[in-house]
Amino acid sequence: MKRLGAMTMTAFVAGCCAPPRVVEEPIAQPPPQPQPQPQPQPRPEPEPEPERLPAPPVVAMEWDKAGIDWTKPVPAWPEKAFVPPVPVAFTVGGVRVFLVENHRLPLVSMRVLHLAGGAREDGAKSGLAAMTADLLDEGTATRTALELPEDLERLGARLNISAGVDHATLSLDTLTETLEPSVEIAAGVVMKPRLDPADFERIKSERLADLALRPDSPRSIAAIVFEQIVFEGHPYAAPGAGWIETVEPLTLDDVRTFWSTHYAPGTTAIVVAGDVTRAQLEPMLARTFGTWKGTAKVAPTPKRPRPVKPVLAVVDRPGAPQTVVTIGRLGPDAKDPQRAALDVANTAVGGSFAARLNARLREQLGYTYGIFSTVFRGRQAGAWSVSSSIRTDVTGAGIKEVLAILAATAAAPLPADELARNKALIVLGLPGDFETNGAIAGAYASLVADGRPITSYRALPGQITKVTAAGARKVAAAQWKDLTIVVVGDWAAIGTELESLGLPVVRYDAHGHRIAPAPAP
Repeated sequence: MKRLGAMTMTAFVAGCCAPPRVVEEPIAQPPPQPQPQPQPQPRPEPEPEPERLPAPPVVAMEWDKAGIDWTKPVPAWPEKAFVPPVPVAFTVGGVRVFLVENHRLPLVSMRVLHLAGGAREDGAKSGLAAMTADLLDEGTATRTALELPEDLERLGARLNISAGVDHATLSLDTLTETLEPSVEIAAGVVMKPRLDPADFERIKSERLADLALRPDSPRSIAAIVFEQIVFEGHPYAAPGAGWIETVEPLTLDDVRTFWSTHYAPGTTAIVVAGDVTRAQLEPMLARTFGTWKGTAKVAPTPKRPRPVKPVLAVVDRPGAPQTVVTIGRLGPDAKDPQRAALDVANTAVGGSFAARLNARLREQLGYTYGIFSTVFRGRQAGAWSVSSSIRTDVTGAGIKEVLAILAATAAAPLPADELARNKALIVLGLPGDFETNGAIAGAYASLVADGRPITSYRALPGQITKVTAAGARKVAAAQWKDLTIVVVGDWAAIGTELESLGLPVVRYDAHGHRIAPAPAP
């Protein structure tokens, strides 16, 4: 007993001294309550059956005996000739006005052209005209940069202004019922701009930031290099947005001087299209633009650029998966006497999705997502060019295909069906330029800016109809020779094959500046 362990003793004590058992009394439960029985719901009355109409008689007719020949396309409706409107022209206080009434919707579009305020009008201080245009819509003498957009929004109006190649354009789109106060704001933008120092610094900073990013846009660089080459010695050679080194030194006084010198009633034209009559519009303009005084200083007309010897201009972008290619040369200006023939030839070779260049390089060869040709016609000069982004590994082959297609088009007249198809594309596409008030105003604004007759659109179908295959070939042969080639791509991958083209190589940096050749050892 003396050797009992602790656990044994504990168990012994627990067994001897266990507590008494407690018997719990049951808790009384309330008697069960009867559950409510669901009440029977009344059955809905049956809806009356709808009146049955007698079934139409079954006509047994086989599809091939219905009187329609399904093997032939349904004939097209008779073609209706589109007749473009001719604007009503009048003058208000020295400002020329052109009005096209269109009362289908209660909307009005207005384009105000400043023919001496273009980005390349005089070539001085590249970027100044664009900077001035950017600053004009930042406020007026009576509205700050914050108040101006608020007032426009309250009127349901949109306004912006930009500088193009030869002119600056203010665009206003508004409602008929708010036209007069909208015109008052537009007049204040160009006649009494705020030109605030804080706004100027902000706009200038934004412009410099955009220019710093220019190397990230190879298409922009290709266009800048191409224009420097084909417009050498002319104001068109400078980019409208300017260079970092030309925009950086610009001051607010430069903007104020440019505005006061180039913006005046004598060099301004207004084109209006929409739900307004001359009797309504003329008094509005008389109270606003009609009070404008001043005379614009017109820059002397520069010498016309001359064709230059073709070169291969290169902007190296190592590792680029595509090469941006521009091929072209100097072309006719806005008063091109061969406009119709060149437009037909250009449409056939690269002016439409089904044109020869796109059909070959995109659809057949898969070298590019798209390749097109364009004709630029400025007041003082013009250019014709082909542009595309071509896979790096087939850049050389793609360029040779382009040159071969151009040479073939210039050497032989267009087949009759191709000639007819491309003439129809131009004529039948004309109504698309008049679908909206903004399109109508823009179409006639381009005629005014170019100094072409205001009836040019009415004459266009007849001029296109008269173009012959021989005439299109002749103008193509004159344009598509001695072509400059600009490439922005990986020179290490494409250089060897492009050097075989035999053109002098000229190098440009990522901003579009020409790189001087290294001195000979």
